[in-house]
Amino acid sequence: MFWLALIVGPTTLDAAPQPPAKDTPAQELPVSLDRISKQLSKPAPIQLKADTQMWPVATFRVSVEQRVYVLPFKDWLDKEFKLTDLQRQSADWAARCCGISLGSLFQKLEDAQRRREVRNIREQIARELDELEAARNSARPPSREQ
Repeated sequence: MFWLALIVGPTTLDAAPQPPAKDTPAQELPVSLDRISKQLSKPAPIQLKADTQMWPVATFRVSVEQRVYVLPFKDWLDKEFKLTDLQRQSADWAARCCGISLGSLFQKLEDAQRRREVRNIREQIARELDELEAARNSARPPSREQ
């Protein structure tokens, strides 16, 4: 049918004039500017106030569920503990006894600091024991020797 319309050629469809609506009086059908301005000058029959909520407001919640990408353990280890060029060079030099091993250097410094702390604590204990002995000796009455 569609092809037939194309073959026959374009046709025009003219609409027939519509009869006036039954509730509209026939004398008001010709539209005039006076009638339009008179209708516009009338107050609106319903006053809507927007200060109150007339219907419930919908709340929409959106969430995205996505798997968190986690590196395989071996890849994570490689990434976290991969040596920089300077670290690799230092390790190479330390292995050949040509460089300074920073790990052993820091270990020696930590050991020396620990020994110093222990020595200071022992000296403080010795001082406090001497003060206690002196306080005991001063509190004793003199002994009678005959």
